[in-house]
Amino acid sequence: MRRGRSQSRGRPLARTRSKSRAKFEVRDAPEELVEDEVNKFVHYKKFGLYATEISRVIAIDEIPEVKHSYQVVVKVKASTVSLIDCYIRRGIWYDSIPLPNTPGFDVVGTVVSMGVEAEAAGFDYGEAVACCCRTGGNARYIVVDYSDLCSVPGNVDSAQAVCLISTYMTAYQALHRCKPRGPRETLEGSNILVTGGNEPIAQAVIELAQRAGVSKIFATAAKKYHDQLNEQGVCPLPMDAKMWLPLVRGKMDIVIDGICQDGYASPHQALNYRGHLVVHGMSLIMNGAEMGFCGTPFDVMYQRFKSGYLLSRTTRYCPYEWSKTRPAEWKHDMEYLMELLARGKINPKITKRITLDSVPYYQQQLEAGEINGLIVCKPWK
Repeated sequence: MRRGRSQSRGRPLARTRSKSRAKFEVRDAPEELVEDEVNKFVHYKKFGLYATEISRVIAIDEIPEVKHSYQVVVKVKASTVSLIDCYIRRGIWYDSIPLPNTPGFDVVGTVVSMGVEAEAAGFDYGEAVACCCRTGGNARYIVVDYSDLCSVPGNVDSAQAVCLISTYMTAYQALHRCKPRGPRETLEGSNILVTGGNEPIAQAVIELAQRAGVSKIFATAAKKYHDQLNEQGVCPLPMDAKMWLPLVRGKMDIVIDGICQDGYASPHQALNYRGHLVVHGMSLIMNGAEMGFCGTPFDVMYQRFKSGYLLSRTTRYCPYEWSKTRPAEWKHDMEYLMELLARGKINPKITKRITLDSVPYYQQQLEAGEINGLIVCKPWK
């Protein structure tokens, strides 16, 4: 919930800044909210396979300024490092990303400066906010549109909060939003299959599905993760679709797949007559893909088109796209997840907390399979 302006905060008077293209009014935060004028950010000027070769961490003695009245400058407290960042850096992401670029799909931070439209919307200086920004998160400051921001409770760990934005939101909306169902229909008694059961999104699916009263959860994973899944109350399945499909064919109410082992054929065949497939990625294809003549490889574009338009009872999901196309629903669900976190009802397990200087190295570790789980960048460490 947005807060109104506080008359006791002693804010500085508004001032007008002239730019070559436009004039607009900008409100700056009190000086005590801007602790350090040195901005640092990860930066690359060309697409490439190896993050440590093309990425640089740059420090400049100024913080960014808003260019439009609807923008907000956020001081970043935590951002994510993920495989999506790697796909974007390699030039194989399905959407066009301009260069130069700063990685970082998700951000949690505090408001330090804003345009008058943002202030009129009820944002406050020092307020904790979250944003699915797609790029730009691995920095100390980021400029975003106020319409993309969600509130963050003041009593939560920023590193855990940033894990909700893409990882837990993907899991929650895959379970509760993607499959059409009646207003009183719940997940109680449902059977759910999730691929890559040891991956962060799958782990969030398991946690949220159990809260929702799902009857049985099946998860594909390598043999070494089966004991862990058993301890979580999940039925582990082998990774090979030829081995797990005969066990679950036609039995699942929801299947959530981010691997695309066989063009989503096996996950689709696992559905019962009312079941629904949610596709949130194609890691098996993306991990080995190379930049094509037009950027995104043909197979990536085809599988994306197939899941979006050719498969029945299927939803193609991207957290950034849904935050843009369904903003009211997105903010409602994000505030609900933040409330669960504040009350200790969910517990994102962070594998590694790193500095900005370590981002390129850990991107390569992710791509090499040397590390698995949620990686959070703390830019002021």
